[in-house]
Amino acid sequence: MGSKSVATWLTLAMLSSGTSVFAQVSEESPISATDSYFGSPVRETVPTRFVESFEEPTSFRENTPSPDAAKESEEELKLKRAIKKYMEEEEAKKAASEKEAKERRAAEGHLAGSDLGMNATWNNGLELATKNKDFRVHVGGRYQFDTGTFIVPGNVQNNINTPYHDGVDFRRARFRIDGTMYRTVDWAAEFDFVNAVLIRNQPVSGTSPGFTESTVTAPTDLWIQTKEVPIFGTIRLGNQKEQIGFEHIVSSRFQPFMERSYNQDTFYGGTFNGFAPGIQFFRNYGPEENGLLSGGIFKPVNSVFAYSVGDFDFSIVGRATRLLHYEDDGAELLHVGISGRQATAVENQGVGNRFQTFRTRDAIRAGLAQDWPTPASINLFGDDEQTVNSELAIVYGSWTMQAEYLVNALQDARANAAAPLGTTAVYHGGYIQVLRFLTGEHDNYEKRTGAFDRVKPHQNFFLVRNQNGCTHSGMGAIQVGGRYNYLDLNDENLNGGVLHNMTFGLNWYWNPNIKMQLNYMATYRDVSDTLTFPNGSGWIHGFGTRMAIDF
Repeated sequence: MGSKSVATWLTLAMLSSGTSVFAQVSEESPISATDSYFGSPVRETVPTRFVESFEEPTSFRENTPSPDAAKESEEELKLKRAIKKYMEEEEAKKAASEKEAKERRAAEGHLAGSDLGMNATWNNGLELATKNKDFRVHVGGRYQFDTGTFIVPGNVQNNINTPYHDGVDFRRARFRIDGTMYRTVDWAAEFDFVNAVLIRNQPVSGTSPGFTESTVTAPTDLWIQTKEVPIFGTIRLGNQKEQIGFEHIVSSRFQPFMERSYNQDTFYGGTFNGFAPGIQFFRNYGPEENGLLSGGIFKPVNSVFAYSVGDFDFSIVGRATRLLHYEDDGAELLHVGISGRQATAVENQGVGNRFQTFRTRDAIRAGLAQDWPTPASINLFGDDEQTVNSELAIVYGSWTMQAEYLVNALQDARANAAAPLGTTAVYHGGYIQVLRFLTGEHDNYEKRTGAFDRVKPHQNFFLVRNQNGCTHSGMGAIQVGGRYNYLDLNDENLNGGVLHNMTFGLNWYWNPNIKMQLNYMATYRDVSDTLTFPNGSGWIHGFGTRMAIDF
């Protein structure tokens, strides 16, 4: 740095401090020819007029600057302005350079995998990820511990496939690993350890019941997908949920009641756990991505093991949703949607014709899945079926309203394979539910899936005592709600029963990962027009609790 630069910055420092070298001179310390400031003789840097003003101070001079002083102040002001302008120009050049470099990096992108260093963090579960999220691995799972107690009249217990019993069980126990690789490829591998099957030992003889009951491990989400595909958005291949039904798309981790509505079990969940092998796409559309389109082709299955050997069996599924209103990050929203499914009935080895099972378990359950009563059910032979489902969801602050209605038509429906063709059995069902958070939260909506996501309490639950013996606590989030649920499996004398159900629930969210649920249900079962259990109509009451954790 040259002497001129040093002088410039030294002047700036003195001016910005509001003082000068001359202000440090006083009558008690007169200036001499040998005094110095930063090693330079004062007489060489201080004009005589300033020295004289210190030697002969007067009130007039203190209040009325001389013309020379005024001129000097004007010069100082000009210098300040020049330096300020120079600094502003330098800052503007620096900002422009940084912006240009950022835009250049964004345009050029980065090479996926160029940075493979991973850091661990807690993102509602253990997650390892690179800085740019090109690679990500999440290790987690969920389990749900349930209890159930029932009050059921004797005629219902004696006229149903399996009587209601009090009990406890792990409703779900799943282990999951999912992640991202090379930025555009996602994958998931999840297995449920508490599915149940009946292994038949034929023929039945003596005291043998003819079957062995056992828990098995079965896949749920087992897929790979690629993102940012032109036109299609995201394409997913593997075992996955068909995109039909709002509550079906919402994960079991985030359901406000212990069980979904009867529609789930009867039409798009049931015997195959809600998952099927296939390929489908998802893409958002519209302003702020407020809409979602999805569609896919699947292989219909009739078990939890994600396989099918039926010739020419298929299902085509499509869903379209739209947010008609969305404000304050989803604290207020209006969601509408419609989905449809065209599918063949299921063909399995050992069965000469395609068939379809329509059945539902109740809103509270206990024991292994094979022990759950089915208050409404029917097995039919048939050719193909069509399903249409409408969905509505409203969030208004702490209030949530959700409703769906579904119609299903099975072509060439018949109870006996040899019966004449041409009958169409039309079954339908729906629900409406209203819930409210008492602690001020609201349901979180995920545009990417067009459904509700994880609840995040304003304050986590905790109860601790500090070193002084004082107790500190947090409330968590509390939600209450009710649901009316309806299912009609009676049509064309192919009758499986009609159900009316009311469920009331209390949810206590300890934190984003843990919740407790308390449910009461009252189900009226009408099977008076069925051939199997015409004397089994009546009210069924149940009380259930759940402790759930996911991570």
